[in-house]
Amino acid sequence: MISSPSISHALVIAVSAGNRVKEVSDSWSKVEMVIHMSDVLTSDVRRTIEKEEPSLRYWSIEEEPDNPASEGFICDEYHVELSFPK
Repeated sequence: MISSPSISHALVIAVSAGNRVKEVSDSWSKVEMVIHMSDVLTSDVRRTIEKEEPSLRYWSIEEEPDNPASEGFICDEYHVELSFPK
């Protein structure tokens, strides 16, 4: 169950565009849930999420020794994150 309505809606947008959930992680650092997507975040999906869910904060990180490059959105209110490989 996703506690953030905004992340739930962003997930619907991504899945409707053909992406799929790879895995869900609980209690990760400062977030309570991370939803990892299988495919990259397309520019169309990013624009739609930013337009329809403006409360979500976009983030992006480059590859690090322990982590692959990724990007996504976080709900600061509910501490839930939607993550896409980059």
